[in-house]
Amino acid sequence: RAPVVYGFGRGSKKMGVPTANLDPDVLEEELGSMRKGVYFGYARLPADEKHAAWTKCVVNVGSRPTFADGDGVTVETHALRDYGRDFYGEDMEVVVVGYLRPEMKFDGMAALVNRIMTDIGLARNALDDPGHRRRADD
Repeated sequence: RAPVVYGFGRGSKKMGVPTANLDPDVLEEELGSMRKGVYFGYARLPADEKHAAWTKCVVNVGSRPTFADGDGVTVETHALRDYGRDFYGEDMEVVVVGYLRPEMKFDGMAALVNRIMTDIGLARNALDDPGHRRRADD
C-alpha cells in the first residue's frame, strides 16, 4: 500500500497504457526482496467505495532501462480497468501474486509497447485462475 505519485507521463500520454506510480520510498522494505521485472496481481483504491474492489493489474518494478531520464526504481501499476479519473495522492493497494519476466531494455517505444501488450495478455490469463483471486482476497 502506497500513495500514487506523479511519474514521467509516458504511460497514458505516449504509450496508451496508463499507470499508477506508487511511491517507492514507502515500499522500500517490500522492494528489497523483489527482483526488477514485471509482475501481475490485483490492485484497488480502498478509500474509494466505487473502486474498492480488487481489479487485475500488471506491475513493473524497475529502473526503466529503455529510457535514460531517471534514477532509482519505480513501481508502475497498470490496472486492467478504467477508473475514469486521476487519483494522485490517494493510496493504492497492490497484491502481487506472480512474476512474468525480468526487466528488459527495448530498441524503442514500439517494441516496448508491443511487449507491454503481451505482458497484459499473459497477466489477464494467469489471473483468471481462481487460486490467484483467493490470494488477493486473503
